[in-house]
Parts: sequence; structure tokens; C-alpha cells
Amino acid sequence: NCSKKNRAPLLALTTSAPSEDAEDENWSQTLAILNVLESYGCIVKATESESADSSTYYVSSGGTHVGGLGMDNSLWTLTALGGAFDVAYESAELDKFQDALSFLGIEDDSNDEDDEIEEDSDDFVNIPKPQRESEKLVKELCELSASEMAGYVSALVIDAPRNSDSAIASFQKLTYNQQRVVQGALLAMERLNEVQRKFSLDDSIGKSQLELNACDVVTRWAAGDSWSDVLLMSGAAPGDLVRTLSRCLDALKQLGNVPYIPARGFDGDGVTIRTEAGGLHPRIRALCRDAAAEMDRYPVKDIMPFEEDT
Repeated sequence: NCSKKNRAPLLALTTSAPSEDAEDENWSQTLAILNVLESYGCIVKATESESADSSTYYVSSGGTHVGGLGMDNSLWTLTALGGAFDVAYESAELDKFQDALSFLGIEDDSNDEDDEIEEDSDDFVNIPKPQRESEKLVKELCELSASEMAGYVSALVIDAPRNSDSAIASFQKLTYNQQRVVQGALLAMERLNEVQRKFSLDDSIGKSQLELNACDVVTRWAAGDSWSDVLLMSGAAPGDLVRTLSRCLDALKQLGNVPYIPARGFDGDGVTIRTEAGGLHPRIRALCRDAAAEMDRYPVKDIMPFEEDT
């Protein structure tokens, strides 16, 4: 216990004003966040000004969705679900690096035959690569079942346990559709990390994760498997498994509650270059709602209902 005469100095130490260096760092990180959000079309400059401080911005549909999510990195969550991408192409250096690897004979096998067929079109080639990748990811996400969507979303929000399988082993447990989506998400993660590094965003703020360890277990629970079967499959303690499933359920509820946006404008026509984030595709949003409904059973139960669409 502190004596009365020592309390004043202790109070001064614990309530001292932040230093100028700390304030400068906080401001630089705020600017970094704004730059990343602008690059991803979540905030869009409405009026040009010589001074950046007096520029006017508006929030896009994607920006509204990012603001409505309570994730560690809501921009990454939306990006991994195809709702935002690098519209400013600030990640161009990443493609230059990959092109250099190809020139050296190190092939990037992330593109499949479908991409090669599409890229025969001159108009399609003019679409920036981040947009092409995002539209392809949206298409693949829309082909998931509700239970597969639940498993995929778990990879975005659930941290890896201390004793977990290797990334390769976890990937091999996924369904074929989930594997395709994860491959697209890895490309999206590379781009986001590149942009965040470019604007010097601190790693603790811009954390992007894709942890696959619980994906198969969550998928089976959402598909209707019994509690005893899923518990045995997970190898986890009952309390740990409840927390894992509950965290995924909460994320699905948040995603299912973002404002509804009609489907028009989401499906790329191979010609139009998009300059702002469109937000969560209505089909993906519906899948998240269905997945949450399938997961919402004892002992994982959420009493909060979905908001009604207006």
C-alpha cells in the first residue's frame, strides 16, 4: 500500500499527458489508416484541394460495411469476402515482383485455366489485376454452401490454438470449394499487407489472419453434425470449442447484419473499372445469415435476432 504522501507522485505518473512523440505517432497511424481506406475505396475523395487537410470525402458502401464490423481488422474481413479491393492499385509493386519471378522461370501457379480463357479478351486485360482477383473471389464465395461459408469465416476471426495442425494439413481438410476460396484470399491478403506496409501502418493495427485449424470443425457443426461428434473431431476441451464456435457465430451475425446492397453493380462486366468498394455481395451476406442460423443451437446459442431488411 502507498502512504498518503506517496500517492500524489504516483498519481502524476499514471495520469501524465502523452508526449509529443506519442501524439505524432498516433497521428501518423491515423493518416496511415485513412490512406489504406482510401486505397481500398472505402472512403472516396469528393472534392480536390491543394491541402490534404481540407479535402472532402464520402463513405462508400464498402466503407459503411467496414465501419459496421467489430473485427480486429474489419477491412481485411471485408476484403477476404470480396467486398473491397485495392482500387488505387497501390500494390502494383507486388505484381512487378511476381513478374520478375516469372522472368526468372519461377512460375506463379495461382492462376488457373479459367483465368487464361478470360484474359483472352482485350477489355478484360484493361481491368486492374486487383479487381479481377476480387471479382473471381466473389464468384467462388457465392458457390459455397452455408456450412462451408461458416468454416471459411472462422479462418478470418479465430486465432490458432497452441497445439494445432500445420497449415498444409489444415488446408487438406477443407472442401474443394473452400480450398479455391482460400487461395483467392491469400492473394487478397498479400495485396492488403503490401498496401499497409506502403503507408507504414503498424502491424498490430493491420493484422490480417487466415487460420485454417478450426475450419473443418466449424464446417461440420454448421452442417448439422452432433455436439459429441464435433467435440471428438476437434480434440478440444468443451469450453474451448464453445468459445470457438461462439466467436464464429458472432462474426457471421455481424456480417449478416451489414446493410443490404442490391446485387446490381457487383458482377463484373469485364469492361467497367470500379473506383470504390461495393461492400458485401448480397449472396454472401445471405450465406452468412444462413450459416449463423445453422450454427445457432445448443450449446452454442445467441439470443440476438437478425435485423430486418428494409
